[in-house]
Amino acid sequence: MHNGFTSFGECLLAVRAAALQPHMRDPRLQTRGVGGALGASEADPADGGFLLQPDFVRPLVERLYLSGSILSRCMEFPVSNKSNAIAFPQFDESSRVDGSRMGGFRAYWANEADTATATKPKFSRAEITASKIIGLAYCTEELFSDAAALEIFVSMGLAKELAFRLEDALINGDGVGKPLGILKSGALVTMAKQAAQAAGTIVAANVTDAWRAMWAPSRRTAVWLASPDAEAQLITLTAAVGTAGAPLPLYQATQDPENQPYNVLLGRVVIPMEQTQVPGTPGDLIFVDWARYALAMREARADVSMHIQFVTDQMAFRVVMRVGGQPIDARPITPFNGTQQVSPFVCIAPR
Repeated sequence: MHNGFTSFGECLLAVRAAALQPHMRDPRLQTRGVGGALGASEADPADGGFLLQPDFVRPLVERLYLSGSILSRCMEFPVSNKSNAIAFPQFDESSRVDGSRMGGFRAYWANEADTATATKPKFSRAEITASKIIGLAYCTEELFSDAAALEIFVSMGLAKELAFRLEDALINGDGVGKPLGILKSGALVTMAKQAAQAAGTIVAANVTDAWRAMWAPSRRTAVWLASPDAEAQLITLTAAVGTAGAPLPLYQATQDPENQPYNVLLGRVVIPMEQTQVPGTPGDLIFVDWARYALAMREARADVSMHIQFVTDQMAFRVVMRVGGQPIDARPITPFNGTQQVSPFVCIAPR
């Protein structure tokens, strides 16, 4: 039971009934704002509505994570309902050479030096501001014949749309009023194309270069994001084995489709996504460790009204969430040995 309602669909039907017969409003409904059951805005009572119970909103957020391909892979930080931002300290690290790791920590073997040189680790402060994202759905009269169908339509549709917009921002967002996407991040490493590489193509060397640029500790959790058209090119990629050996395929079908539905490239899963870029553009194939991406989310709020679209006989259902995100790493790092910068976020230059 949800505050007396047996289901989300039953609650929506009660809202509709309250709009048609206000004097018969179900006492289990909660109005929002000073204007009562008139719309969906605290500032303007003429646009207010009914506030849905938190136990109806939580399953929607859970379904949002299930609908998305990358949201559940991020490092999530809860945001207090009293604040729209969260701050956390991070190591100011740009190199893994001695004296620079983790912002300046250093360890010595006892026989390496008589006196250990003192170090002062450097820290930086990162802040994530949660921006508002609004999901809105209109339900027509035809949907009210079945409470279960109404619930599925609203919750599943909004979850899929919110997941799509959020994941688009995690990849492409500019950080202005939305999360900072990995393609706009200062931590992104962009690997050069091959000499004389044809436009719009992905070749085996692009894949191995991206693998080389992935920070080694992140390789066990990193995934490939690919444009559906780019993934079609991955199928034929091979690596030569000596002068007489058979070519080794880089891309392989999943061996466990029931539990792991994605195919793999160099052993890491390939997730085809519409939000990636067209072949030949940076972002058509991305190698990313989402465990190095911080996602801050505040508890969602939902409300519903029959009055916004009264003349068209529709009910408006709205979900408001505050979400922020950015990579934990501010910049690429130079490894302990070598000069090639590495990062948990890698893409390929324009071709």
